[in-house]
Amino acid sequence: MASPPNLPQRTLRVGVLSHLASMRPWEIHDHVTALALMQVYETPYQSPPDGGPPRPLLFSEPLRQEADPLVVSAPVRPGAKFSDGSPCTAAAVATSFSRVRDVTANAEVRARDGRVEFRLRKPDPQLATTLTQPFCGVALESRGQFLGTGPFLAPEALEGGDPIRAEKLLLRPNPHAAKAPALGGVLFEVYPDADTLLAAVHAGEVHVTYALTFGHLARLRGAPVFPKTLDGSSTGILFLNVESPALADSRVRRALSAAISRTEIARVNYGPLGLGFAAAGLLPPFLKKDVPIGSVDGSPLQARQLLADAGVSAPERLNLVLTWGPKPYLPDPQAAAKTIAESLRPLGTEVTIIQPRDRGEYVGHLERGSYDLLVAGWIADTPVASDFLESLLSSVMVTSKSAPRASAYNLSRWRDPATDQALAQFRRTNDVKDLVPIARTIQDQGILVPLLHGKLIAISHRDTRRFLPSPLARSSFGDVDL
Repeated sequence: MASPPNLPQRTLRVGVLSHLASMRPWEIHDHVTALALMQVYETPYQSPPDGGPPRPLLFSEPLRQEADPLVVSAPVRPGAKFSDGSPCTAAAVATSFSRVRDVTANAEVRARDGRVEFRLRKPDPQLATTLTQPFCGVALESRGQFLGTGPFLAPEALEGGDPIRAEKLLLRPNPHAAKAPALGGVLFEVYPDADTLLAAVHAGEVHVTYALTFGHLARLRGAPVFPKTLDGSSTGILFLNVESPALADSRVRRALSAAISRTEIARVNYGPLGLGFAAAGLLPPFLKKDVPIGSVDGSPLQARQLLADAGVSAPERLNLVLTWGPKPYLPDPQAAAKTIAESLRPLGTEVTIIQPRDRGEYVGHLERGSYDLLVAGWIADTPVASDFLESLLSSVMVTSKSAPRASAYNLSRWRDPATDQALAQFRRTNDVKDLVPIARTIQDQGILVPLLHGKLIAISHRDTRRFLPSPLARSSFGDVDL
């Protein structure tokens, strides 16, 4: 494999399709930024690739309940150091967590007697799982830079300039890591599109990528790589914005939802064998539980009947914003959007499709709520089903610039106390029967339509050693070798 002359020897090359969104771990929202920054900023716990219970990473033991049942604590791993050699103390961890809204919304964090203490506002049996998420990576601010305890240093633009805008980002080994990485560096390279990335994979210029979809598998024949298909951990979704004046009536939203044929969207994304990807419910197979929502073979005829029974009309015009590129849950977003537009036309609704240029433009639409319909999806952050649902449906997870939460993706902008109570009940029990009222609300209110369950494809070059693929697209490169 030919490498640029300014790369360290034994540099792992990672192919991605988008730039870093932030250099701050508490702002991690997308999987590319998560994969890069998790090499730099360790989280208290880590999720095993098999989806098992959290394991200690920066913390040295599981959370321990104190005398007060709402107080839990754990010590930092002995000898942990930031990349400048300064010790990683309980106080430094508590300070780092003060920036993480997803943690401070549920707990007060402080250092006490050498331990990091979480004073919970309500019981949270999944706190350790929350602390596996990349936005919980611990960072020390020093001279305007953020230092971590992980195996690598913060990304630097290979050719100089702003790392956020750079096409090539280099992570050098952290000289104070608990275990020195075998690699001489990790290079994240942004490719303009999936076809260009696929060509680079065939040319042997990529060691690892999670960015290609199931639809690319057949085109990988002959490439010097080992592709691995992982449990589906994502769902493609059509979101209906309940704040849009055109969609204010739940009866209209339900009728529009009923017009969407998920099997047809599966066909245009995956071909004749794609019916198995049509999503009967919201939760992906990786989470191992679900409840059906509506019919996967919706039809305009059914939708017209719902409108007639309710005595209402479909909107004349709607705009539909697309995710900015192919995803595991939506290999061909444009094809899905066209199918949705064609499904709504018999109702008298003309759909204008808006394709953002890049992730930044896309996020602007999310934060402003400037869409009627939105086709995107969600990849599981944890193996916990309630985390997936809360990100999409909880009132506090409505995406906005003024209330940033890394796990917020309530793009239907649905705020409902009854739904919040149902989500809390499901979090307590993890029982499928408590999913039923949540699924019924989604269907009756026309909040969203699950479209496809995507399979994640992990691709590694045949020269790559000790790479552990993860259904959450989170692989630590500290143990990888070439």
